Amino acid sequence: MSLFKRIKKNHHVTRVRRYLVYLAALGLFALARWLSWEQIVSWGRRFGRLGFRWVKYGRKLTLDNLIRVFGEELTEEEILGIAERVYQNMVVTALEFPRMSSMSDREFFRLIDYEEEDIQSLRDLLKRKRGAIFASAHMGNWEMLAGLGGRLGFKMSILFKPSTNPYLNRIWFSLRSRNRLIDITKNLALVSKRLRANEVVCILFDENARSRGVKIPFFGRPASTYRGPAYFALRTRSPIACAYFIRLEDGRHRLIVERIIEPVCTGDLEKDIITVMTEMNRSLEKMIREYPDQWNWVYKRWS
Repeated sequence: MSLFKRIKKNHHVTRVRRYLVYLAALGLFALARWLSWEQIVSWGRRFGRLGFRWVKYGRKLTLDNLIRVFGEELTEEEILGIAERVYQNMVVTALEFPRMSSMSDREFFRLIDYEEEDIQSLRDLLKRKRGAIFASAHMGNWEMLAGLGGRLGFKMSILFKPSTNPYLNRIWFSLRSRNRLIDITKNLALVSKRLRANEVVCILFDENARSRGVKIPFFGRPASTYRGPAYFALRTRSPIACAYFIRLEDGRHRLIVERIIEPVCTGDLEKDIITVMTEMNRSLEKMIREYPDQWNWVYKRWS
């Protein structure tokens, strides 16, 4: 092993590096809380454009993923435009996240657009006394859905995977204080418990599950997908609301409850899981086709 790699893996060096990242994140979040929402959107889009042009991280993978899905439908120029806006969306979302936690309910609801029937449909799910799963994806500003649930008075738990940086976890916990958190590496049993208590569990279902998932079609190609949302819905008979917050051009956000899935148990659990997760993937595909620049293409969805 080279000297550089030995230094990089040194426990003390790792600890210092993580703490410096934590301090940088604190500075970024302090800046975001000082800016107005309009400034956050403007600056985020500006830095996103610069990031796409000058930062190589994820750029090739983003373009490869877009070409894989839209290569026969869009021109090279159109795909480049989508990719640049993907980076803008990511930066704006990163700046919006800390700002959201300090907003009043009045400020929050001024920033979102929604149909009253969509809000009512979410409320109606809990009247069945079976809990509900709010399933979303890394699209638009996905943190808005958790913020909405807390402000509507839902008892909501957020599934999360802790960062390898323990200092950063302090920030995530404080920013998500309106809701309870469920660590997917430790406490998955809490999901069923809280659904049976007629609570809401919020899940992001679009990550690559690799060897731990089941292969389900996503844009016509098999993609490893976590079983979790379907498994818990089938075990507790809880409905799944596929819901997304889409960023509007003026910086506000629109809630879209794309569909509500009622899990059906046939006696073959694995088959039922595939049926439910396939339906969820179809929901996400529909949203991505309509808003291709708002999904996070910067990772390996297909292994």
